[in-house]
Amino acid sequence: MRLQNADLLTEYNLLEADLARPKVKDADFIGKAAYLEHRARDHQPAMLCTLVITDDRDSKGVARYPVGVLPIMDPETGETLADSEGRRSFTTSIAYGPTIGKNIALGYLPHEHAVKGKRFQVEYFGDTYPVEVAGVGYEPLYDPENLKPRT
Repeated sequence: MRLQNADLLTEYNLLEADLARPKVKDADFIGKAAYLEHRARDHQPAMLCTLVITDDRDSKGVARYPVGVLPIMDPETGETLADSEGRRSFTTSIAYGPTIGKNIALGYLPHEHAVKGKRFQVEYFGDTYPVEVAGVGYEPLYDPENLKPRT
């Protein structure tokens, strides 16, 4: 679930958060011109992605459950990712997912890095933790077909 003022930020548009509707209403509304401009792009500069922490052990071997806003970094360079508009990538929310047994984070990744399976790292209290893109846009990790409530 995306949270207003945590995952849904005014710096990112509805298409980047994967919340755009299939069509635009005919009536005029505030921001319609900008919204149409964003929709006309070949791709968005960033996408809200679901990340999973693949190893939650710190440098001393203690399992950690990070929270807060963490930079999302290139594992080779250690540099925080930034999109074509200069916005730096960071986690917007993190929680432990008991059903899948992993820490799950949401964060905006630059277009070229928003690829399922791609690996990065986050920094938490001086330690780095590997993360993997588990979904681009709205892509649930558990029961994507919503079959559980129907059984």
